[in-house]
Amino acid sequence: MNSKNEGIEMKPILQQDRKEISEYDITKAAHPGICFFHIFFKFCAFFSYLFLGLIISSTLFQYILIMIFHAFDFYTVKNITGKFLVGLRWYSDFTPKGDEVWRFECFDKCKRSKIDSSIFWTFQFGASCAWAFFVFTNVLSFEFVDIIFAGIGASLSWINLWGFYKCSKDQQRKMKGVQSYLTKKGLQMAVQS
Repeated sequence: MNSKNEGIEMKPILQQDRKEISEYDITKAAHPGICFFHIFFKFCAFFSYLFLGLIISSTLFQYILIMIFHAFDFYTVKNITGKFLVGLRWYSDFTPKGDEVWRFECFDKCKRSKIDSSIFWTFQFGASCAWAFFVFTNVLSFEFVDIIFAGIGASLSWINLWGFYKCSKDQQRKMKGVQSYLTKKGLQMAVQS
C-alpha cells in the first residue's frame, strides 16, 4: 500500500479515538468537580487496598482506611454523583408493616452531559468488576481477611450499580440490546459448530 492509502485508512480511526477520549474529558463535563470525586474515592479505596500495606505497618489502620474509603465512595455515588451525573437516585424505605421497599427516582431537570454519564457508568461498572476480581483472586489464594475487605468493596459497588441500573431505563435498554446481541452470536456459533 502506498502512503496515500494508509493516510486515508488511518483518518477515521484517529477521529474515532479522539471522540472516545473526549467522552472522558472531565474539563468538558457539566460537573467536573463531582466527576473528580466520583473517581477519587474509588481510586483511594483501590490504592489503600493494594498499596497501603507497603507504606503503613499497622494492618488495623490499613483496614480502617479501606473501610472509610469504601463508605465515602458508597455515600458519594449513591447520594451525590448519581444525582448530578446521571440524574438518578435510589434508596430503601420501610412500610408501616416493616417491609423494605426500594425506591427509584429520576431527575429530568438536572444539568447533565454525555461526558458525565460516560464517566459515571464506566467507573462504576469498572470498579464493581475490579472488586469482584479481587474477591475471586483472594478466594483462590485463601487470603481470608482480604476476602472480607474486597467483598465489602464488591458488595457496596454492586449494590450501587444495581440500584442505578434499576433507575435508568436507558441502561436497561442498552443491556437488553447487549443480551440479544450475545444470544444471537451464541446461537450463530452453536449452529456453525
